[in-house]
Amino acid sequence: MVRCSTQAFGDSEEWTLRYFGNTREPHRHAYIGFDGAERVGMIRVKLLGSDTAVIHDFCVSPDIQGRGYGRDILMQTVRLMLSEGRTRIRLSVITENRSALELYRRIGFGIVSKSDYYICNLEAWR
Repeated sequence: MVRCSTQAFGDSEEWTLRYFGNTREPHRHAYIGFDGAERVGMIRVKLLGSDTAVIHDFCVSPDIQGRGYGRDILMQTVRLMLSEGRTRIRLSVITENRSALELYRRIGFGIVSKSDYYICNLEAWR
């Protein structure tokens, strides 16, 4: 999970390990995609209430992207959420990630809201 995430999102392994450690909660689940014995990707889901799931931290190892693994992982996750009664499924994605947005659009998701995030250099405040 750490290697896939760092390669896909560009964060350091140390940061990713801390992030995963700080977001281990009973209502957050991680699923690993496999092709045989090979790990090909991962997806995390945060459950909100009884009917909502937020898909986030979704990645496929960069060296095997474009082979349909992402679509399969996402479709299986959506089917699982629906089988559990989750009728509201949201995606958390960086808006500049055009390939991810295209995948989501192709399988039926649409943009209904957008949030922009801002980063500040905290050293400038010291």
